[in-house]
Amino acid sequence: MNKDFDDFRESSVKPPIHVSNHINQYVMQSLTPDSKTVFLKLTFIQSIIGLMTMLFCPQFNMSLTSNYDLFHYFHHNFGHSICMMICGSIFFGTGAFASSLILNDIEIKKIHESKFLYFVSLSIIFVSSFIVLGAKIYLNLLSFWLLGALGIGITLFEITYFIRVKLMKNNL
Repeated sequence: MNKDFDDFRESSVKPPIHVSNHINQYVMQSLTPDSKTVFLKLTFIQSIIGLMTMLFCPQFNMSLTSNYDLFHYFHHNFGHSICMMICGSIFFGTGAFASSLILNDIEIKKIHESKFLYFVSLSIIFVSSFIVLGAKIYLNLLSFWLLGALGIGITLFEITYFIRVKLMKNNL
């Protein structure tokens, strides 16, 4: 078997240059995904999961089902500021957790390297979307929502990143 491998290695047959270039390009794209592509995937996942959370936890008094039971529970038991932190945490936390499970290792590493940029950009997009859709957003409530959203979103993403790297022995 070693002789076969040595014969193969020493053979003068080389693949055509366009095949080598195509393979090299494919490998490079796989190992270094485009930031825009990763951001779009993260935004899509966060959008789907965020919409699902709005079925039971309204964001800035916007609900897809007009179900305000959970919102009223948080509001009456913890106050409006903590309620906004919890809603932001649920909105971004579930999306960050789902993203860390759905995306591949290379994409996770790309997000990990600039997590603040990714998550702050996402928060700007979603808050802007809420404003466009007519949500009543006040600066003091927005700051609590952002604190919960970014704090829990980044924390959950980092926890799942740690689990993938350390406990699952991935080579991120």
